[in-house]
Amino acid sequence: MAGELFPYAVLVGLLLLGAYLYFLASRSREMELKQALRKHEIELQDAQQLLKYAARRHRDELGRLENARRGMCSPPSSQSNRTMFHEAKSSFARLFHPDCAEGDIREREIRAEMFKQFWAELERIERRA
Repeated sequence: MAGELFPYAVLVGLLLLGAYLYFLASRSREMELKQALRKHEIELQDAQQLLKYAARRHRDELGRLENARRGMCSPPSSQSNRTMFHEAKSSFARLFHPDCAEGDIREREIRAEMFKQFWAELERIERRA
C-alpha cells in the first residue's frame, strides 16, 4: 500500500516545492519592483527640487532684467571695478610670473615672453581706466 502512494507523495511534494519556488520568485520580483519604485520616487523628488530651483532662478533673473530695463539698477562703481582689476592683475602675476615657472629652459623662456606681453596689455588697460 505504501508503494502505491509513493508516486502521489512525490507528485504532491513536487507541487508543493514548485508552489514554494513560485512564491519565492514572486516575492523576490516584488522586492525588486519596490526598490525600483523607491529609486524612481527619489529621482522624481530630485527633479522636482531642480525644477523649483530653476523656476526661482528664472523668476529672479526676470526681476533683475526688468529692474535693469527700467533703469533702477545702478552700474557698479568705478572704484569696485578698479579693485577687481587690481585683484585680477595680482592673481595673474602670482599664478603666471616667470620666476614661478617650472620645466626646462625653453618652456621658461616661452612663459616669460608670454607673461611680458600679457603684463604690458594689463598695464595699458590700467592706464586707460
